Amino acid sequence: MLTNRFGQYLISHGLVDEEAVYEALNTQIGQNIPIGKIALNERMLNVKQVFAVLNAQIDSKKLFGEIAVDLGFLTRSEVDNLLHIQQDCVVPVGKILVSMGKLDETVMKNMLRQFNKNQ
Repeated sequence: MLTNRFGQYLISHGLVDEEAVYEALNTQIGQNIPIGKIALNERMLNVKQVFAVLNAQIDSKKLFGEIAVDLGFLTRSEVDNLLHIQQDCVVPVGKILVSMGKLDETVMKNMLRQFNKNQ
């Protein structure tokens, strides 16, 4: 089961149900931008390099960034930068729940403040 601490917090306060959080998490995952696409957009890799990494990934359990480093296409620092960009593009679960109509925006913001205060 997918989990999210803020989602669990909202469930525990009776504001949303597990199904809504699960749906929001699936939406969030579906909106994830692959690191290879980000590397292309940032002009850190070209299309040929991305396909080389993807082809190598078929027979490996390694992540895209690990293979790109192994192939000498990126440094670990560059992969970290791409991962930060990827993370910055993630829409928070609370905002997704609001956009789904499962939670009022004002309530979400108030609960997020309480949640962050308790962390």
